[in-house]
Amino acid sequence: MSKNKLKQKKHAIKIYALLILLCYMVFVVIDFSIHTTSAKEITEGISEKIIRLHVLANSDDEADQALKLKVKDAVVKKFGSTFASAKNKSDAEILIEENFEDIRKVALDVIKEEGYDYDVHVYITDCMFPTKVYKDLTFPAGMYEALRIDIGTGEGKNWWCVMYPPLCFVDQTYSVVPEDSKRQLEDLLTTREYESLLTDQSTKVTYRFKVVEIIEDIYNLVTNN
Repeated sequence: MSKNKLKQKKHAIKIYALLILLCYMVFVVIDFSIHTTSAKEITEGISEKIIRLHVLANSDDEADQALKLKVKDAVVKKFGSTFASAKNKSDAEILIEENFEDIRKVALDVIKEEGYDYDVHVYITDCMFPTKVYKDLTFPAGMYEALRIDIGTGEGKNWWCVMYPPLCFVDQTYSVVPEDSKRQLEDLLTTREYESLLTDQSTKVTYRFKVVEIIEDIYNLVTNN
């Protein structure tokens, strides 16, 4: 083969490799855009079907923070099974609203027993929640409707979980997700939404970038010869 033809062949291989790389990069951009949109839609789908619990302490004082957890424990213990009986989010909202005063009373009783005279405000509102892990379930960050309990001034650090379906059975060390609550959650969500709570996306991202590295290695190989 003449040097001219060999040069033309190498040039063609370079162009071909570059086209493959460019096509793959376009695919990654499109695929990333699709998955980003899908992730947003999935988060919104989940938030439309569950109710979170958001408890704010009076302050960041150690005693106020401890009181916040005692109020949370009392409310979860008293009303967890009540809200679990709801068939959907709308039912849960009605049950919560019907029990506003009882929820407030339970909180006030705990506060009084602990020697404080803080007032309590109980209401439903939309709150921004960070990513939260409950054992093998990871709820994405986003706006969620929540049963909110403000203790006193409500200026302390908060505590959050999922009130409906009930995933709030939490002790001081780790989360315990009851199997019946997980089944209820699975029934409420679409298959895609539920599986998103269980799926680790890091492997997929790592794989994508590894493929890019391989293509770049191939391109470098042909361009350096």
